Order: sequence, then C-alpha cells, then structure tokens
Amino acid sequence: MMRGPLRLAVVNDYEVVVAGLTRMLAPYAAQVRVVEIAANIPVSDHADLVLFDTFAQSMDNVSVEDVAPVGIPVVAYTWESEPDVWQRALDWGAVACLSKTLSAARLVAALESIHRGDTPDPGHTAAPTVDNASGGEGARDWPGRAEGLTERESEVMALLAVGHSNQEIAELLHVSINSVKTYLRHAYRKAEVNRRSQAVLWALDKGFSPDVLHRRVRGR
Repeated sequence: MMRGPLRLAVVNDYEVVVAGLTRMLAPYAAQVRVVEIAANIPVSDHADLVLFDTFAQSMDNVSVEDVAPVGIPVVAYTWESEPDVWQRALDWGAVACLSKTLSAARLVAALESIHRGDTPDPGHTAAPTVDNASGGEGARDWPGRAEGLTERESEVMALLAVGHSNQEIAELLHVSINSVKTYLRHAYRKAEVNRRSQAVLWALDKGFSPDVLHRRVRGR
C-alpha cells in the first residue's frame, strides 16, 4: 500500500508543457504529487514514477535510461492510439502507455494503478478524442497554444523548428506526410506566415526551442 501521495516526475522538452500538466494534476495533490519537472536530462532518484510526455520527442532518439535512473518506472504519455505504437513504447522500456485524451481524474487513477503494479483499467488508458483547439484539458499548455495551435500542430512546428524535414516529421510522429502538410498548412495560417523560413523564425520566437530545465518542485 502506498504511504502518502505518489511522487511523480514529469519529463518533456518544453517547460510550458510540463508546467501545464503540473497544474492539471494540482487538484489531486493528495493522491499524486509532482516532485520534479525535467527537460533534456534525466530525473533524479526521488520519484516513484516518471511520466514521459512524448511531445516533440521520439523514442528512437532517446533511451529509457536517458529519461530516468534504473529502477524508476517510466510511463509513456502520448496522443498516439495505435496498438503498434503503444507496443513500441513497451518494447522501448516503458512499463505502460497512457493517452493524452484522459481526464485528470482518469490519469491519476491510471498512475496509481501502475504504481501499485497493476494493469490499468482499459477505461483509464484511453478516452474519446477531445478537440485540442478548444483546449480540452484547460490546464494543459504547449508552445503556440495562445496563437490557436492545437497540440499536434505544435508538435509538428516544434520538429520543423529544429530542422526536421516533412518526411522526418511524419516518421517521428507516425503519421502520413500528407497529414504533416495539413498540420503545417493550418499552423502557417494561424501564425500568419507563408514560407518555411518564416515559420522557423516564428516558432523560435514563440518558445519552440527546447528548454534546458531540471528542478524539484518547491516544498516537495
């Protein structure tokens, strides 16, 4: 049986994303306490569980050991719903894969279940897709949200900003190249740019360059 709240570390390349997730979980502090948020470097060893947010990340480019010390379970957190993508996450070393469509309450329930060593209830690992443009989970945040970008469009723009081609973005996000072009077209319109070079400059100006962040949450 757990003693006290589950101690959770949240890993993502972007501070705005992990901060938003932290706010989303704040009402459940009696059950789950975010003790660390990190970007680009592994968490320390005082967390019970690591939630690896795959925003603008690829498990092909990072190992589970890069994310957390040996012995601390890592849970992949993603928009992807295809079984083969989730299986890749498990093969990579994640102990479970959770959908970003989960409400905060279902996410907390799933994390508690995983920490106990149980298999999460199927109802806690997937949920109907929400309209990201409307902000679905009000506390979640990501680069470009204020300008109207959905989280998926933001992921695509983040990868574009660090120099990936459309084909590479498609492979990293496991979508078709036509989908990438559609996301970029929508993002360009919202950013009011017409060319790729303009989009890169806009993205960097809006904070799409990865943060170097690693800190414990005060008072934890």
